Amino acid sequence: MSRRVSWLCGLALGGAFTACVADHSALEKKPDAGRAGSGSGGASGASGGFTQIGGSGGALAMGGGHPDDEPPGASLLTIVNGVVDAPRVAICWATVDADANVVPFGNPLGDAPLDYGRSIAMSEIAGADLARDTLQPLVIAGELELIDGLDCASAIAQARIEEGQAVAFSGAAGSAEDGVAGETSSLGGARGDGGAAGEAGEAHGGSGGAAPLEIRARLRLRGLPAIPSGTLNAGRSLLLVANGCLGGATYHSSASVQYCGEGYSARTPTVSAVLVSLSRQIAFQRVGMQLVNASLASDSVQLSARPPIPSMDPGISIASGVRVGQVAPRPATVLSSVFDYGSARNYRLELSSQGTAQLSSSWPTALALGGLTELADGASYAIVFSGPRGDLPAQPNLWNAPVLTVLPVEPQAQ
Repeated sequence: MSRRVSWLCGLALGGAFTACVADHSALEKKPDAGRAGSGSGGASGASGGFTQIGGSGGALAMGGGHPDDEPPGASLLTIVNGVVDAPRVAICWATVDADANVVPFGNPLGDAPLDYGRSIAMSEIAGADLARDTLQPLVIAGELELIDGLDCASAIAQARIEEGQAVAFSGAAGSAEDGVAGETSSLGGARGDGGAAGEAGEAHGGSGGAAPLEIRARLRLRGLPAIPSGTLNAGRSLLLVANGCLGGATYHSSASVQYCGEGYSARTPTVSAVLVSLSRQIAFQRVGMQLVNASLASDSVQLSARPPIPSMDPGISIASGVRVGQVAPRPATVLSSVFDYGSARNYRLELSSQGTAQLSSSWPTALALGGLTELADGASYAIVFSGPRGDLPAQPNLWNAPVLTVLPVEPQAQ
């Protein structure tokens, strides 16, 4: 497949669209909840429930570690925007039939686009039969005011038009092989997620080694891996984190892989998802806590709650050895209280990799991203690590910074 064909594969709905973004061998049967996986090297109890396999187009399947043997409860789904190259996204649902035809339905989720690092929770999906329908989440990014008031079918059609026009113009202006070069566009120039293409990174060289301008599509549309029927109504509190990068013209730099994960280029997106079942373990006067690693560009990570300097107290270890797609520990640790975690005592969350601190976040910041103001004893939470490698800063108009989001395992679903 040529680079141009590869780039265009995400722009058409139907069987071809699905083939580009999802491995439908995963749809033949629901993954076995008791299957042992390959999560060696993770923390004790790491990875339970569903997890991500592969990058863009990876199937949602079971990870290694302990099976999800907690008693079932209410079926809940929390979705987090962890997409590295989109400050906000609109999320739609589509059904996928046995012939891999994708049919969007309903309206974009929520009352407004979902900002990076934030979440939305739901107990049902209007218009879907969770027991029978295979569902695919679709992500739209860019100038989302262009789809204000549109239902999902119309919003997706508009995104296809916008991105298709940008690709077509670039192909006409540049070489047939590169298909991204151009100068001034009738689409209004290189507009998109927050800035001009000239600010977005290093341009691909054209003929003779020149670096022509690239046309940034005003909207980008990508599909996440499809979710097998019966998954979302199995009596679990599930967490879906959209991760990786959507890609597209101008979305590249010398550090692309450190932000977007292995295999990324502007024409080969790594956008995918992590889907895990969260532990509902609770204890009297204690806090249930887990870590979810949803960063495609990260190695194995550790998370601790540490007191402010100059204290030499090592604080509390929350999880260690957690690889991408894993949730740990499983079941959730319930050894510490709200006071112990120091969320009201200026403690900070510290993420490290291979013994080196990479990311520090205050509890109030991480709680606010999850729609919370404080922790509560007797409740259980998941802390989600999203974005690029933990020690990298944001690059304006291009990549988001790494982020930690604290989520309740029992959210107030819409």
